[in-house]
Amino acid sequence: MHERLTLAARAAARARFPAAVIAASLLVVSAPAMAAHKGGVSPAWGQCRAPDPDARIAGCTQVIQEIDKETPHNKVAAYVNRAGAYQAKGDYAHALEDFGKALEFEPKSSVILAARGAAHHAKGDLDSALADYNQAIAADKKNAAALLARAYVWRAKGDVEKALADLGDAAKADPKSTAPDVAAGALYHGKGDHDRAIAAFSEAAKRDPKLAAARNGRGACHYAKGEFDKAIADFDAALKIDASYVGALVNRANAWRAKKDFARAKADYDAALAAKPDLAAAKKGSDDMARLIAKKGSGAATPADSAPPEAVHDHN
Repeated sequence: MHERLTLAARAAARARFPAAVIAASLLVVSAPAMAAHKGGVSPAWGQCRAPDPDARIAGCTQVIQEIDKETPHNKVAAYVNRAGAYQAKGDYAHALEDFGKALEFEPKSSVILAARGAAHHAKGDLDSALADYNQAIAADKKNAAALLARAYVWRAKGDVEKALADLGDAAKADPKSTAPDVAAGALYHGKGDHDRAIAAFSEAAKRDPKLAAARNGRGACHYAKGEFDKAIADFDAALKIDASYVGALVNRANAWRAKKDFARAKADYDAALAAKPDLAAAKKGSDDMARLIAKKGSGAATPADSAPPEAVHDHN
């Protein structure tokens, strides 16, 4: 059973977790609205910094129509602001065009290069994203967001070692961030190196004791090692932080199931179903536990069972 759980954990770490972190890293490096210098010529600057993408596009377009009258900084701000709005709408072609315009004024801007890389990344153009992240990091070796994002390009390309190297550099560049350690934990977990994964998740939990994902991730590693009591302790901690954490509920249910505590397992599967009624793993787990509890209640010996080989290890 232990080998089956380990294989399932590796597959789950590969399939589920990186996508979540990629999304987070893209949000980190997407360009926020930049402020114009005082004295901006266009009256549309207020709208060009608006949080609503459509409003920002309209405002920045007005500014850009008379861009020659603006200062160099304001020219960059107008294009970057509109690019970020286009990216928020999923219009990557226009976003990339505007980031390119901004880079004509500041060709070595690490922030703008990373933002354009994020647009390529979101579009699925990994090679172009990698090229921009490389330039961004060359311009600023402490650009933690670019390092984190590049790590997931390497991961998508199958180069886990380069990904881990970038995550290590990102952690050094931003010692307060938990994202590099959580991401490294997931990658080590996917490699089957659960001890290093546990160390990475532990570091993330140390940096942010209220980070439920770190506790859940570490619990998943203990689970994969067959250390079910330690796994349950971590899932308990994750659920104390976030009682509605569906992934942790299913994980804990699986751990209780592995310990043959079918009643507690069913309670957790049911709680997960209450939060997410369409979750197939929880529905099947609950049905399985009901059947096993009924058999046990009939006076039969403890029924044979094993925790599911495709356990949910969702670190979100």
